[in-house]
Amino acid sequence: MPSTRISVVMPTMNRGKELEAFLASLCAQTVTPGELVVVDAGEPVEALLRAGLQGSGIRLVYERSEPGTSLQRNVGIGLSTGEFLFFLDDDMVLEPDYFERTMEAFELDADVPVGAVMGTVTNLPADSAFKAKILGLMGISHVSAGDDSKLYMGGGVRWLTDPSRPVFVPAVATGRVAYRRECLEQEAFSEFLPGYTFAEDVELAFRVGRRWSLVHQPAARLEHRHAAAGRVGYGDRVSRIMYSRWYFFTRHRARTPGNLAAFVWTHTGETAQLTAVGLLRPGTGVTRLLRGVARGYKLCLKDLGRGVFGRRED
Repeated sequence: MPSTRISVVMPTMNRGKELEAFLASLCAQTVTPGELVVVDAGEPVEALLRAGLQGSGIRLVYERSEPGTSLQRNVGIGLSTGEFLFFLDDDMVLEPDYFERTMEAFELDADVPVGAVMGTVTNLPADSAFKAKILGLMGISHVSAGDDSKLYMGGGVRWLTDPSRPVFVPAVATGRVAYRRECLEQEAFSEFLPGYTFAEDVELAFRVGRRWSLVHQPAARLEHRHAAAGRVGYGDRVSRIMYSRWYFFTRHRARTPGNLAAFVWTHTGETAQLTAVGLLRPGTGVTRLLRGVARGYKLCLKDLGRGVFGRRED
């Protein structure tokens, strides 16, 4: 029997094949959601969704939208009715007890109630110990083994591969997270970039985490199949990463000399790293890459011109 306490909210765009695999894993759950809310910005997939859910008892809520991952998720929040909102990407495949194990983590004993639970991606490899150490020293996002996650000055995160137990973390990733609806009554996904947003999950988690606990649940497992459709080119991705770090810092960190120095350190290091990786990637193109870096700085300077550096949103 589907649980009316659970809603799945999913943005999608031109990923019909991936949706078929997701739907099969959704309908095979030990605890199924009461509804699947899909906000579609691509070729219509309503018929595919209805066919995939047939006989499951899961209600489909289908809405068309302009492209924008944050925009689409915010639309989905408004259409959903559940007490717990599972935000999942359309190229995920869930293990059969994903919802059951996630819901267990909401009951963990904590001084501050659990507001969000993130699942574990089974095909997310850890960076080498050396690479993780260097990236960690620079405050750049990386993936590490163990139980110690960290949020850096500019919004970079030490993500965990497979913790040994449910652990309290400073940030959660949107494509595999569930929030209590109560957490989102006064919060929403920032639409600071049109279309394909980057690090909006960390920015939202930071705001929610001021009042709620965030948990990484290793027992809630899923596979990320990394669909190519809907993603931006590498140069565009670089510009979005650069601006997302700036956005996080200027909205959520005190502009003390120490914090400014830390941000400059991590921002410069990450930009250099992204540029070096891009130069080594086949087919990236030096011109597109450099245009991406230039656009990233342009977005930051444009933001600075609006006077954002003198105020914080928290």
